[in-house]
Formats: sequence, C-alpha cells, structure tokens
Amino acid sequence: MNRTCWSVFGAFTITFGFLVGGHQLLADQPIFNEMPRWDDGWGFQFIYEYRTEDDLLLEDDKLAPGFSEEVEVLHLEGVYTWDKSVRLTVKLPYLIGATRELPDGLGGKLIQEDQGIGDATVALPLKKYFNLDGRSGSWTLAPQLRVPLSGDDAYEIYDGEWGTGLGFGYETETFRHIFSVGASIWHYFEDEPFEVFAHLDVARNLQGFGSSGHLKLENDLQFEDNGSLTLTIGPALYWKFTDTVHTKISWKKDVSDRQGVIDHGNGEASKIGIGFVY
Repeated sequence: MNRTCWSVFGAFTITFGFLVGGHQLLADQPIFNEMPRWDDGWGFQFIYEYRTEDDLLLEDDKLAPGFSEEVEVLHLEGVYTWDKSVRLTVKLPYLIGATRELPDGLGGKLIQEDQGIGDATVALPLKKYFNLDGRSGSWTLAPQLRVPLSGDDAYEIYDGEWGTGLGFGYETETFRHIFSVGASIWHYFEDEPFEVFAHLDVARNLQGFGSSGHLKLENDLQFEDNGSLTLTIGPALYWKFTDTVHTKISWKKDVSDRQGVIDHGNGEASKIGIGFVY
C-alpha cells in the first residue's frame, strides 16, 4: 500500500477508533457456574484474563496485518443466593492495561492505551433445577444490567454505556458428562450496538486425588448488529479442591472472525481463576 493510501486508511481507522469500543470480555457466572446451590450461600472469585488480537479487520479482510491489540484484565465477581433458585451476581473488571496499534497515516504505528475500572454487570439469575433418572440439570433466566464506570476516551475497552440484558440457559449433567447451552441478548442506550452472546459447552467429569472437576470444550459466539460475528473455541479445566476452593483455567481462539466495522480480530485469550464459596 503506498503512502497516500496509508494516509487515507489511517485517518479512516483512527476516526473509527473514536467510535468503536473493543470486544466484550466474557466470564462465567460465579462461582465458575458451579456454586453455591443452597439458601444463604455466597462466594467470590478472581479471574486473570490475557487476550491478544493480531489483525485489523473489515468484514473478513485483513486491512493491516500485524497491527495488534493486547488486553490484561482482573475480574472480581461475587454471588449471593437467597435460596438455590434465586441469586444475585455482581461482576467488576479492572483493566490492568490495554494497548492497540493503528496506522498513523505516515507509514508508522499509532499506539493507544487504556487502563482502569471497567463497566460493572449486575444480574439476577433465576434457576429451575430438575432431577431425572440418571441425570440432573437446570433452566436459567437471568435479567442483567450493565453499569457504566469506565471512561470515554478515544480508546476504551469497555463501552461506558448503560445496557440491559436477558440471559437464557439450559444445563444437564450425568455421572460422566455435562452439556450446557445458553444465550444473552443485550441492548445499549447510546452508540454501541445490540449484541448477542451464545455458548455451547460439552464436558467430561473427572475424579482424582480426593477431588473432582471436569474438562470442558467451550464454544462461544458473539454477534453485533453492525455485522460483526466471532466464533471462539477452546478447552477449559475446572477443579474443585474442596467445597470452599474452586479453580478454573481456559484458553480460547477465534476460529472465525468477521468485523462489521474496522476493529482488531483473529485473537486468542487465556484465563486463570480461583473462587471461594461459603
């Protein structure tokens, strides 16, 4: 691409940088979708997330390969249950640091950074449990609220907007296997688009060393009404050391990424977390 084209493209990209936030960072419901399931139970978890994205995309095209984005986030999340079917969850991310590279219009790179508190999410998951011959499970309906706490600079990982969401889920488990499917629909009140997050997970239960857990394959799909569509797949290992201490580690990669506006994509993310339940 010649200098003139880079100049036009760089200005176009930077303009969109003022308008378009980064991808939402997804997390399980505390405590790793597992606990507590009794009256007056409560717990909290910490999750460290590191994510990289390798290319600037528009639709399926790499407009500027090699212009990357790196994001580090510490998630603090808590849950309280009135009884096992009614709970309140709160999620507060702290952005340790984020850096993205953009064309500067002169053949070089423009570096932008972000740091600080992200937007909080409050939810009221309502669970309906069932027990059948050889398996158990639950249905979930979860009204959600996004509370803007982040800033409004040119580069913001979080949207900084009020939003309302509604989540649906179904999970069933046998002695050996777990199957889970669900979706969350979000609507924001300012510039950010309508979004849908969906997941389909399958897992194998594990036993050993006096503890238990499962090995899961997680499949996540994110759709935005600007035409963006991202499919992310990867393994996750959950392990319950005791009834109080729970851990999870996961890795996911974008296997299909289409950006309806100029944005970074073709990334991967790693998470490691520890949770405590009482």
